[in-house]
Amino acid sequence: MSGEPFLSRRSPGKEALTSSRLARSDFRVEASLLLSAATRIVARAAPRILIFAALLFVAAVAAPAQTTPSPPNPRLRFAPLDLAAVGSITPLGNLNPRGGHVFPTDHIYFDYGRKPDLSVYAPAEGLVQAIRGQSGDDFKIEVKVNARLSYYVAHLYPEKGIKVGSIIAGGQVIGKASGRGALDLGCMDAELTLKGFVNPKRYPSPTLHAASPFQFYEEPLRGQLYAKVERAGADKDGKIDFDVPGRLVGNWFLEGLPVNESARGTPETWAKQLAFVYDVRKPDAVRISFGGAIAPAADYEVAGNAPDPATVSEQSGVVKYELAWSRPSRGAQTLAPLATDGVQGVLLAQVLPEHKLKVEYFPGKRGADVKGFTGAARIYER
Repeated sequence: MSGEPFLSRRSPGKEALTSSRLARSDFRVEASLLLSAATRIVARAAPRILIFAALLFVAAVAAPAQTTPSPPNPRLRFAPLDLAAVGSITPLGNLNPRGGHVFPTDHIYFDYGRKPDLSVYAPAEGLVQAIRGQSGDDFKIEVKVNARLSYYVAHLYPEKGIKVGSIIAGGQVIGKASGRGALDLGCMDAELTLKGFVNPKRYPSPTLHAASPFQFYEEPLRGQLYAKVERAGADKDGKIDFDVPGRLVGNWFLEGLPVNESARGTPETWAKQLAFVYDVRKPDAVRISFGGAIAPAADYEVAGNAPDPATVSEQSGVVKYELAWSRPSRGAQTLAPLATDGVQGVLLAQVLPEHKLKVEYFPGKRGADVKGFTGAARIYER
């Protein structure tokens, strides 16, 4: 071991110690300066911080309470009949004046060949709201799925145990097909209000909110249903609301029929209805549908398919239609031009101001035979 003191080898000398103390002193000064600066910054920012915090508090108090997200769109998940038993489906807009459908129907039809006792299935789960007798001896079951969607199935005999207040499951057997014509399926969408009615007060809620049932199905079932629809063109859903203000097209009511009686499902009401619309299967073919007040209850086709009622206005003056019984258009095939010898009569129509219409039917006449209105003309209104 050398003669140097132990300290000279293990500890800093006097100069090193002095340098270390100075460094620590400088650090304390810098820290003090930094702390002082930070204090001044916080002091200056404090009012702004307090204001920002207050605004956040006010916004939180004033904001509406968080609501539960709306559920996904309701769906129909089952066809009401075994599709193997369904020959065809008629979309929205069918005409059947003798059966009470002077106006285009707000439901679709499943044609199953009138085979009785086929099982009818609930298209979706829901609450049975009503069971109503139909014009025959069969029934209609009305079901509410949720606040948005309701549906009904008609012309069936309900299963025992199905009653008002019952909760049914999608796909559950709810009855047997009656064999009295087709099976009806109608849907009401509370988020949809049809715009093609000049006077909505004349129509019931199921019509104003009528939706195509196909829209509530998902693939692949939707495509399987569309494949059975008899309708030309890309639109397989159909249409029921054709009114245009100031035009002939759409629905009309015999003058004097009270607005609050317009939706009654009675022969007396149907007789006072008249429609200038289009064929459900061939949507470019004009159809005129009579309830019976001025011509025998039926839907008629138009010779030459003109004039188009959508183009007829007050400025058109008196227009003339040669009419014949509407022929079946199943399969959405193109109809041949109407033969002259098929004409049953002539209808004169004139659009008047204030949603009025003047009409007169001349049975057994041809267009050349009719020169103008007589005292037998009637007034219709929206």
